Amino acid sequence: MKTNYKKILKLATLLMTSVLIATVSAAIYDSLFLSAGVGVEGLSLVWDDTDIDSGLSATIQGAYCTLSGLKAPQGGNRTYTKAIGLKNTGGTSTTFDIEVVDVTGSGTTDLDYIFVEIYNGSDTLQGNLTVWENGAKGTTPVTDLTISAGDARRLQWKIAWKATADTSDTVTVSLKVTTPSPP
Repeated sequence: MKTNYKKILKLATLLMTSVLIATVSAAIYDSLFLSAGVGVEGLSLVWDDTDIDSGLSATIQGAYCTLSGLKAPQGGNRTYTKAIGLKNTGGTSTTFDIEVVDVTGSGTTDLDYIFVEIYNGSDTLQGNLTVWENGAKGTTPVTDLTISAGDARRLQWKIAWKATADTSDTVTVSLKVTTPSPP
């Protein structure tokens, strides 16, 4: 039997060409490109730690505030009249919402309540946020609070521990302020 290398080479070339054509024609690519400049916008509603209550400290980094020093006695309660504030540094009025994100920690079973009351500059109550009550995290946000340009709001915290609380009990409260209020 005589091997015809020319025919085998021709057949292999045709086979490779058809595979290449099939591959190229099966995949059609379109490309789109985007270039975007992204800047930093200043916040119009900012945390304000001016004149907060004695014994408290606030660490503010942009939109984030960490408040330290909140305590209440075992079997008792305490009110911090200005635990932290919010200030509108923008040029126009805005609205905001405040809600409880989470309450966690070893002391939730011994925590009686935490309320955050929002007051305007005239000490008029604007809203009352239930953070913790009756053994559960508050689920109803305070919405559509208005704050004029240059005005401030103070957040008053009311905290109470049950008699079963121990000095090692702690909770971590996470709140979220959204501005402007969603439609």
